[in-house]
Amino acid sequence: MNKKLLKVAVTTALAASMAVPAFANPFSDVPAKHWSYDAVNKLAQAGVVEGYGDGTFRGDKTVTRYEMAQIVANAMTKSLNADQKATVDQLSKEFATELNTLGVKVEGMQDQIDKMVKISGDARVRYTNVEDENDKTDLRTRVSFDGNINDDVKYNARLSGTFQPNENNQNVGIKLDTANVSFNALGADATVGRQDVLLGSGIMFDDKMTGLGLQAGGLKLYAGNNTGTSDADSERMYAAEYGANIFGAKITADYLKNGDNKAYGINGSAPITSGVTALADYVKNDSNDADATAFGVKLNKLGLTVLHRDADAGVYNAYSSADVIALPTDQAIKGMEYQFDKSLTKNADLKVKYQDFDNMNARTSAAVNVKF
Repeated sequence: MNKKLLKVAVTTALAASMAVPAFANPFSDVPAKHWSYDAVNKLAQAGVVEGYGDGTFRGDKTVTRYEMAQIVANAMTKSLNADQKATVDQLSKEFATELNTLGVKVEGMQDQIDKMVKISGDARVRYTNVEDENDKTDLRTRVSFDGNINDDVKYNARLSGTFQPNENNQNVGIKLDTANVSFNALGADATVGRQDVLLGSGIMFDDKMTGLGLQAGGLKLYAGNNTGTSDADSERMYAAEYGANIFGAKITADYLKNGDNKAYGINGSAPITSGVTALADYVKNDSNDADATAFGVKLNKLGLTVLHRDADAGVYNAYSSADVIALPTDQAIKGMEYQFDKSLTKNADLKVKYQDFDNMNARTSAAVNVKF
């Protein structure tokens, strides 16, 4: 791939095998008397080569593997005879990696790629501050493994490592966050094993569960045991959620029986004007005869969310993390919450939250999350 005029040689070979009539020369740097004129002209008319934005072909430039892959990708879209197809198939295998990067599926290679274990993850650095208390910093890294057992069954596993330094010691922990298999059962997507469960906006339940999850359209059903702080205090849970779009508004209704707590809720979002979204949330805990409301707006272009929260003591349970900083489970709150979200760069996000509630010290948190 390092020889000069390789592009001309390759396109000449391909052009010679394609019956494409000649038209006017599309490239200013390929003169009509050049030996490759007809070949380059035919390939250009066939759409196999496109040249550069300035109207040149640059036949004396060393071709890259990605440029060659683009030529092969274009050739794969053409009507070919058996010999031509065999040649293009050989080229597609040689440049399979580059073609896959370009989004081109290579016969045989796509199946191999689908069967490979896919590894992804994220890393988070979080800072929290409660007025009149010590600051806290924690780090978390999660690595996920996803793959296919066969054409019908998929698996997922995720390892999570946390590091929480403080004045007295350094708390380090590694655990298996999720481990499950998923498949289609009677028209529903089923997941069995330890899995993430997020109900509504997350204030009812945002944690892990070991059991069965089913999803059919907008309906989700869960039955199993929440993870608890340890296996000894794991509690039985049942949950259901139904989500729908109604006149442009996104609405979800939820039910949760988590240990001794029975709760239901509804939350929604709807565009008010361009770039402004209205938000509303309601949760009722029947077991504690407590409820909570939240309403506000999100300024999408600024990444700013402003909410007013009003909650009775005991409305939330210990498995509602509310993402960055958890809402209290044992005391009433009333006041404002502000959240700022910003994309720092590709796959890196910043989230800052400030809570100013009655009967509580002001709380601030900031987290940078990087995906890989």
